[in-house]
Amino acid sequence: MGNGATKGTPGGKLKLLTSGGLMKNHWRAITWDEQTRYQLIETIKEYKPLGQVGVQFAKILLLGHVNVGKSSFFNTINSIFRNHVTAQAPVGSPRDQRSVTTKMRGYQVRNGREGKVLNFKVVDTMGIEEEKRKGFEPSELSYLLDGHVPDNHQFDPSGNISGEMPGFVKLPKLQDKVHCCVFVLDANSITGMSEALLNKLSDMRAKITSRGIPLIVLVTKVDKACNQTCQDVSLVYRSNHIQHLIALAGTKIGIPVSHVLPVKNYTHEIELDPWVDILALSALQQMLRFTDNYFDECLVQYGKGYTQPEKTSNDLWTRNTTMRTNNQPKQAWQSSSAATPTAVAGRIPGASVQNTPLGKSILMGNVGTPVGKTASPEKQAVLMEVEEEEPDEPEVKKLEVEAPSPVKPTNGICASPSQPQPLEVAA
Repeated sequence: MGNGATKGTPGGKLKLLTSGGLMKNHWRAITWDEQTRYQLIETIKEYKPLGQVGVQFAKILLLGHVNVGKSSFFNTINSIFRNHVTAQAPVGSPRDQRSVTTKMRGYQVRNGREGKVLNFKVVDTMGIEEEKRKGFEPSELSYLLDGHVPDNHQFDPSGNISGEMPGFVKLPKLQDKVHCCVFVLDANSITGMSEALLNKLSDMRAKITSRGIPLIVLVTKVDKACNQTCQDVSLVYRSNHIQHLIALAGTKIGIPVSHVLPVKNYTHEIELDPWVDILALSALQQMLRFTDNYFDECLVQYGKGYTQPEKTSNDLWTRNTTMRTNNQPKQAWQSSSAATPTAVAGRIPGASVQNTPLGKSILMGNVGTPVGKTASPEKQAVLMEVEEEEPDEPEVKKLEVEAPSPVKPTNGICASPSQPQPLEVAA
């Protein structure tokens, strides 16, 4: 840890939290615990575009300079849903001067090795370079946005997209078009971005926004840009430096700061990290929310407008994005749902995985990371207790019988004489 602090020890944690560069409170609200990770996974798994839009997969297009982490972001998302670190998309090394990705590739994500295909695609592209006729050519972006370019198209820096090329989609439908664009920036390069690169990004932004396509900026490698987040990525929203970089990225690209999201990709890890997952999943969730906005605008543009379905969808994504009629708060965690993925528990000091009737659960001991909003920064440890279900007991039937008045206290609790009391009778 920085400044000689040791994670997991009371003195070390206190020294970290009071070290320079950290705010007292988070500048963006997020809950750092396994429950948040689980809820994000379950919600994204059930995402699907509105039925009346007529699109099965939301297409998210990644754009950015060479070696900023475009392919790595897809690998990170794919790893989370595979429940282990994967590297399906080829990635380069810091020494590469040219883009390893040379084709436009739309990647799908499956829920597990043999699970269902999720309803979004992450489209990777060739890296942008400052020099003319090097890397991805921004003048060809319009063809990608409008859905003319087929999957696996081989990029050519000199420009090779035309109506005569094989596979060119002459009459693209909404499902062929791009529904959300993401500029991927390296946190360590934001302050020194060249004018040539900024001009290319500005040209691309104009093409994107003119079509009403939402634009998000993803700031990668936040662990290498800040000493605090290097040791503990859950401190990203308390870091003064990261906040400054996020604001600077919004200014340089010309979008609201709320559209700029920090992430850390899997680069050297061989096991999942829950806090890395939360950052990546929250970014993906925001992309899908923006995509929904784009589809809403498409319905208006096509003269259809939104019509409420006869039967309201009951999937988790819809429930989490719909106000409840009884004004009750949304339930963020349901222990009766599927088991929480906990392959990540091994990296957390003092954490262990326990088998329960519902699956694996994580038990945390002294963990030097913030776990929830309610925990104060001065707390040195947070214990998440996981109770295992008791063995099956004989079924008990409850009969409501009018109790005589007055009723004597039972187990120290005085029952109300005016209300019927349930009596438990063994079946």
